[in-house]
Amino acid sequence: MEATNFRGVCEIFLRYTRKIHAKSTPTDPNFLAISIACGRIEQFVESVYPSATTKSISKLKLEAEKAEREKNAPTADEQRDLYLLYAGVALVWLVLFVIMAGVAWLFGARFDLIWKDLKAGNILQNLGMANAAGFLGRI
Repeated sequence: MEATNFRGVCEIFLRYTRKIHAKSTPTDPNFLAISIACGRIEQFVESVYPSATTKSISKLKLEAEKAEREKNAPTADEQRDLYLLYAGVALVWLVLFVIMAGVAWLFGARFDLIWKDLKAGNILQNLGMANAAGFLGRI
């Protein structure tokens, strides 16, 4: 809860005081004593933290979070730079993939067999060890 300072403790007391006051009924013999105690708590908190001039902690927290989000929000130039960075990283990965595939082909990788097995459905059909061993044996 918000019991990190005195204002938070007061708000917790107010919340539960209002719940107690809402649950009390006029038929209860202690109704007047409960109402007086709840009123005194409300008056004390109002004297310490007047509601007309101060905001509650939850409102202050929401406003602080909103201001923080607005402060940290990227500008249009920063978003454009971010997209360019992502595109650059994707291009580097693509170039590395092409280079690695070329090196593998130069060292004798048989891509024609891989395409043939993919088209026949042998690779995706059964992913067991026997099928993988048979596939690796042909390479």
